[in-house]
Amino acid sequence: MNSLRTLSLLLLAALAMPMLAQDSFTPYIAKVKGDSVRVRGGCSLAHPPVAVMNEGDELTVVGEKDGWAVVQLPADAPCWISADFVKATDDGKAWTVTGDKVNLRVSADTKFFPVGQAEKGAQLTAVMDGSTGKAMAQDGYVRVVPPSNAHGGIAKELIEKVKNVAPEKAAEPKPVEPAKESTPKDTGSLIPKAEDKPANDPVAETPKHEPTKAELEDEQKTFVELERLLEDELKKPAAEVNLTDIRKMFEQFTEFSLDKKIGDKAKSYIEKIDATVKLIEAEKERQAKAEADRLAEIERIHKEATEKPAEKEEPKGPVEYLVTGTVGSTGKSAKTPASHRLFDENGKVLYDLRWDKGDLSKLMGSKVGIVGTVKQYDGWPNKVIVIERVDVLDDGETK
Repeated sequence: MNSLRTLSLLLLAALAMPMLAQDSFTPYIAKVKGDSVRVRGGCSLAHPPVAVMNEGDELTVVGEKDGWAVVQLPADAPCWISADFVKATDDGKAWTVTGDKVNLRVSADTKFFPVGQAEKGAQLTAVMDGSTGKAMAQDGYVRVVPPSNAHGGIAKELIEKVKNVAPEKAAEPKPVEPAKESTPKDTGSLIPKAEDKPANDPVAETPKHEPTKAELEDEQKTFVELERLLEDELKKPAAEVNLTDIRKMFEQFTEFSLDKKIGDKAKSYIEKIDATVKLIEAEKERQAKAEADRLAEIERIHKEATEKPAEKEEPKGPVEYLVTGTVGSTGKSAKTPASHRLFDENGKVLYDLRWDKGDLSKLMGSKVGIVGTVKQYDGWPNKVIVIERVDVLDDGETK
């Protein structure tokens, strides 16, 4: 799992690097030239559009990269943070970050790379739902006003510089007005749909950044590590294989890879992973059924071994006894097919007794009446009664 986390960080660094602003860069205010200009989630056409700007709108530029301007996201741009790492303030209008370097995203999922990170203890302004008056939340994320370190990208040719601004005075975006959402499904998503994009979108004509040799080599190295990770994961027993995170990383390569061949190869890996997952799930189901059948068979055998057939109830009430007498011992040295003896009132042995359905030791010294079958065994001087019914007698009556 540590190797998977390390590879995730390498992949994130390799593909998100163009978003980093230069330390020596002096931020400036710029105006947008033209209408329906897209601000994207990063400095390439591979990143999704997150806001639409019009003529004269201002943006704070915090860096430049290969014909792109790195800008602070406008206040109405979507910005989401995991609800697991924030805590609501008392008034419910802000979130305090409880985790370290928590990712900020333009959608309430991990489909796109982060646009920034929030430090532990930072307070983020909540975006309120105008119809409910509550902070907007969706799929385990909460929406916030983009802080100053949430960055997007815009083509440099579509803006013009107005004035420099000191880094420490770069304005935080102002809170946006509560959004009125018609359905939960649309909550917080300001990413323009493809069908809404104007046919003459000037950003779409911006030439794509040509990757350097070093960037291609780093990407190739990271991809090889991911292939090795997949190979190691598939060596595990079926019940332990987990390809979810690995598949997500291959998805990132299909969307953001610099080398088209690697992107195509990533797509083929995703197809193989999906097929493998189906086989693994089928094998898990087979193993689970086999285990369930095994446990059911064990339970059946145990039940048969422990359950006794219902004993036939002995008749109650007046009965003609075969014999009456007092129950006693056969003696310590006796070897007999019986467990006890029946004596008359003078201590003479009448019969030896065998009771397969009960315990005669509980009747020791008791006067009893017996119904049963008399048997004679070779080599044994006394006849044996195999008891069918025994009643304790007291003064000629049964107890």
